[in-house]
Amino acid sequence: MFLNQVANANERQNREEIDMQAQQTKTFAPLNGIRVLDISHVLAGPFATYQLGLLGADVIRVERIAGDDFVRYHGGTEAMKSAGLGASFLSQNASKKSICLDLKSDQGKELFLRLATGADVIMENFRPGVVDRLGVGFDAIKAVKPDIIYCSLSGYGQRGPLAGAPAYDHILQGISGMMAMTGEPAGGPMRVGFPVVDYIAGQAAVNAILAALMQRNQDSSPRHLEISMLGSLISLMGAYSVDWETTGHLRGLEGNKAFSGSPFSDCFQTSDGLVVVTANTIAQAYAICACLDAQNLVPLVDHMAAGKKLTEAESATISEDLRKRFAASGSIEMEQRLTEAQVPAAKVRDLGEILQHPQTAALPVMRNLNVPELDRQITVPALAFESRGESFEQLQPAPTMGRDTVGILMEAGYTRSEVDGFLKSGVAFSDQG
Repeated sequence: MFLNQVANANERQNREEIDMQAQQTKTFAPLNGIRVLDISHVLAGPFATYQLGLLGADVIRVERIAGDDFVRYHGGTEAMKSAGLGASFLSQNASKKSICLDLKSDQGKELFLRLATGADVIMENFRPGVVDRLGVGFDAIKAVKPDIIYCSLSGYGQRGPLAGAPAYDHILQGISGMMAMTGEPAGGPMRVGFPVVDYIAGQAAVNAILAALMQRNQDSSPRHLEISMLGSLISLMGAYSVDWETTGHLRGLEGNKAFSGSPFSDCFQTSDGLVVVTANTIAQAYAICACLDAQNLVPLVDHMAAGKKLTEAESATISEDLRKRFAASGSIEMEQRLTEAQVPAAKVRDLGEILQHPQTAALPVMRNLNVPELDRQITVPALAFESRGESFEQLQPAPTMGRDTVGILMEAGYTRSEVDGFLKSGVAFSDQG
């Protein structure tokens, strides 16, 4: 029955996709005409500007000639890393342009300021004070571009006792309290398996920039947006921070204990893998009892329904009973049975499994990206939404270092002879010769 429902759903979805494609006559690119100069590096800043680019903005990476952004050489095949197109880089730099400038030189700074006159947004993620020492900070930019939106993304913010401290995702997970509530007592605090803080902070920067672009329609004053990784992360832990402030209680290392605290929610071992279950409501608790023929647990659900708090022994009874039932079945079987019973449940999959799952194929999140330098095509994450009846712009190849230096400088008004002089003197670099 479940498989038939999936097949019917897929058939309906395929028909809908055909209809949608037939109707797609418009391109969804709300930031078309917006230019972003991106002097950020590693993950958070480039992730933010990638999101802006996916929305139609013209994003120019301003890279250091030394080529020391390690993300270019992180992940993927040796051929990808050798080309400066590592997996981490390709995942968030499609459709951008690249120019290499020596911002420590007076000439390089002058070139950047010329480019800034044609920009709407500047993104940087250096430690506080660095861009000012380089002569490309907010004050210098607003002098040549009075309506600039200047976004500074840092670990701890522009002020405070930790403002100048070095910070990466792992450090922020540790200092923020996030690691202190992730893991189990036996193993100690653990970091999340991917650099989630970088992406949270990057998305916070996107929100701020989009808001500033809207505000510019009413007030064209220059704006300096300040985003901190620490603040971005703390803002997402409000339920726990308010609980601590009002009760003194801190969530500790509680493993897979659900947010609701329901004993019917946990991660259960089956005969061939794990299944995560969140039967948070009374209705879902009754449903899981019926689905697994656990009628012996119904009286305990009745107590919960009557507003009575279960004792630790009663909760342990539920947990132990469910573990035995899950252990006797396979993960896919349990996933299907519980899903049919309207109990939220899923097999614990690795990334490769979910990327190959038909549900992922039905979503707009993964897009094709040509990598001409390697004569291949890969799929990369894009926007996690779609505008029905409209299509997104096709992804363009991610840039090699300085691929667009000559074209960008000539568009800014310099002659080819002048650009050749910049390249020869070392204040600019192009991998195109």
